[in-house]
Amino acid sequence: MWWSRTLLVVMIAVLGPVGCGFRPMYGDRAEQKSPTESELAQVRVAAIDDRIGQQLRNALVQQLTPSGEIARPRYYLDVRVVETTGAVTTDENGGAALGNMTMTAQFSLMDVSSDSAKKTAFSGSARSITSYRYYGPRYGTIATERDAEDRALSELAGNIRNQLAAYFSNRAAGFKPEFSR
Repeated sequence: MWWSRTLLVVMIAVLGPVGCGFRPMYGDRAEQKSPTESELAQVRVAAIDDRIGQQLRNALVQQLTPSGEIARPRYYLDVRVVETTGAVTTDENGGAALGNMTMTAQFSLMDVSSDSAKKTAFSGSARSITSYRYYGPRYGTIATERDAEDRALSELAGNIRNQLAAYFSNRAAGFKPEFSR
């Protein structure tokens, strides 16, 4: 008798999402692109200052428009990024042993489809914190800092992409947020 209950639970778990209206946020259905993926492909990332900004821009372009940016985008994404570093722990000599790198980005999605005036459609912020180890030789520390920087920028780009995907998905579903960031 216990096996029939187990079978029932398994069937509900497997067949339950079929009729509940579940749809992937930015996944493909057969050959068609999802509305969210189509909207993300309409975003052009504006140039960002400094080397870190260019790396973040490259990561965003890869995640938002993997097949390349279009000639006439509907949206422009303006991003400002700030990096801060600091020691977290010290070694027996009083020197830093472990550091934290915090990357914070403020972004605005501008809708340029209607007229010449840009209208802010969505804005938000994202933050990434990564840790790295200080080594005795300066080269070792520089290498670990760069690795932490790459990880933070990749995470930051993914966070921004997810927020934009959620915005487009909610807008397509007719959801009106009560507040704005």
